[in-house]
Amino acid sequence: MNINRKKICRICASRKFKTVIDFGENPLVNSLLEKKELGKEKTYPLLVEQCQKCFLVQVVNPISSKKIYQDQDYLYYTGDMPQESQYMQAFNGLVADLERMTKPGDFIVEIGSNDGTVLKKFKKRKLLGIDPATNVATRAIARGIPTLAAEFNERTAKNIAKEFGQAKVIGGANCLAHIDDIHSVLKGVKALLTKDGIFWVECNYWPGMVKEKHYALIYHDHYSYFSLKNWVDLAKMHGLKLFDAYVTKAQGEGLSLRLYAAPARPAGGYDKKPTKRFSSLLKEDKKYNNYETAKRYRYEVLGEAKKLGDLVKGLKGTVAGYGAAAKGFSILKLAGLDGKHIKFLVDDSPAKQGKYSPVTHIPVISRAEAEKKLPDYFIILVPNYAKVIMEKEKEFRNQGGKFVLPVAPIKIV
Repeated sequence: MNINRKKICRICASRKFKTVIDFGENPLVNSLLEKKELGKEKTYPLLVEQCQKCFLVQVVNPISSKKIYQDQDYLYYTGDMPQESQYMQAFNGLVADLERMTKPGDFIVEIGSNDGTVLKKFKKRKLLGIDPATNVATRAIARGIPTLAAEFNERTAKNIAKEFGQAKVIGGANCLAHIDDIHSVLKGVKALLTKDGIFWVECNYWPGMVKEKHYALIYHDHYSYFSLKNWVDLAKMHGLKLFDAYVTKAQGEGLSLRLYAAPARPAGGYDKKPTKRFSSLLKEDKKYNNYETAKRYRYEVLGEAKKLGDLVKGLKGTVAGYGAAAKGFSILKLAGLDGKHIKFLVDDSPAKQGKYSPVTHIPVISRAEAEKKLPDYFIILVPNYAKVIMEKEKEFRNQGGKFVLPVAPIKIV
């Protein structure tokens, strides 16, 4: 069934869990369909729970990553995203941070590097990307970024070290949540990282999801929803020590955590005291590592989803979706919206155009094609690109078109 049934916490191996939210049966959100495939797609249970020992929020029976990334083309390409968006602009700060901590010629390895868009930003560094999805790794190579189509683990890391040498920097953006055996990644980091190296992570941020009543990040690809304390605990298990962390706007307001770690003394590493912002964030973060918070999250998120569903179903006029993205399909599912309410989806990625959403079978078309049959409303299904989309669609708004912003606070503009 392509489900890893093991119901143990992927950080601390506890078997004590409590339910956070149940999304029911869901398809793989990045598996858009050809017309001939309609009705043949599979669905899988999507149940999010919280470990009652370390409080990691997680999918405990995840779909095999091979099913998601290797048995089909993975249709998310970083380079197809609007490069002027807050999501992509956030990585300029990451690159600046890492270039300050390194020197020309240093070896940088990115885990889950996709098509090499982030690596391409670095200047005068030795680069290597690693991604399990063959199609995106192939595109990265075509763009001039050396890339391995492989999972990152201890074995892969040792092979890289043998052929390329130790890495000064290893990290991944929005990919560590996609990995079931997170300890295999940290073992790989330990095998490949220099003693004075830097390990960085950008990932979803559970406290931010709670604060913003945000549920669009919940789908099969995301196995874990991290707090900063989760990463402090995990790093310590593998001889790493966090020295800096802060919240970015990459996924939306407060939803993305960026952190930096180094080998702990006496192994080597940075002789640094934790930054003030790290200490302050960790103090605030600890308030969210409990089940009472998870229960409140479920109550508030279900309320927001119902509010959105009722709003869209009550609109007078036609509605289409802007963006055929994983986040958007989670929004539609929990809000109870389907092809009866959403006429079509617009997406700028050529890889998605001409396909259909799984289960709901909403067609995905280009913006040019949508011009022939503009709706009265676009619901923005990529909330972290809302500002870019509305700026680009000034003419649509001038002609009376409106946008539904689906995340709290829900509104029509």
